[in-house]
Amino acid sequence: MTNQLSRRLRRIPKHTILLVGVILFVFIFPLFESGSMKEFLITFSYTIMILSVSSIVEFKSKWVLYLIIFAVLFQWATFIKEGQELFFIDYITFSFSLIVFSIATYKMIHQIIKSKKVNAQLIIQTITGYLLIGVIFTLVTVLQLSYNQQAIGFSNDTTTLGDIIYYCFVTFTTIGYGDISPITQSARGFAILFGLIGQLYLTIIIAFIIGKYLNSKN
Repeated sequence: MTNQLSRRLRRIPKHTILLVGVILFVFIFPLFESGSMKEFLITFSYTIMILSVSSIVEFKSKWVLYLIIFAVLFQWATFIKEGQELFFIDYITFSFSLIVFSIATYKMIHQIIKSKKVNAQLIIQTITGYLLIGVIFTLVTVLQLSYNQQAIGFSNDTTTLGDIIYYCFVTFTTIGYGDISPITQSARGFAILFGLIGQLYLTIIIAFIIGKYLNSKN
């Protein structure tokens, strides 16, 4: 019974857990109202995403493992401090998370390019990489707003993490509804960069996948 369960778990693509964590962070938890429960759920999903990176990155260098551990510890430290004026912890948390997710995205893109066949794991990998880039842009935007809260014009008086996620993914996918817009030159520059990277990812990665599929058919 145990052997059958372990075999079934091995068949699950290793990027699935990371994809679930990203979906919870981007689509589900912003639906909850603000409060301690929402902060806990966001921290929990964040932890799932960071820890699941360990199944993607090969630990040839221990510093990657240390980054993941520190990212998790500082993330929970941010949750425990409960609104205290300890901004340096927030900066460290976002910096560690930004590095960890950037490494994971690079690793996934590298694996997509090296893959020789199109299967479920490759598709999940491609979707996860796309969403994870959006999460990275969210972290960059949060850091940008921490330096200048007027960098982006939000329609609401109080800006939530859900608003920032919405703005980043609308910009990333080049939808651009216009209800939230960049104000400063740096924010506009980042918006252009987000849109370009989103389109380049879709164009280049989809071209790779189609090429691999046609080669496998031939």
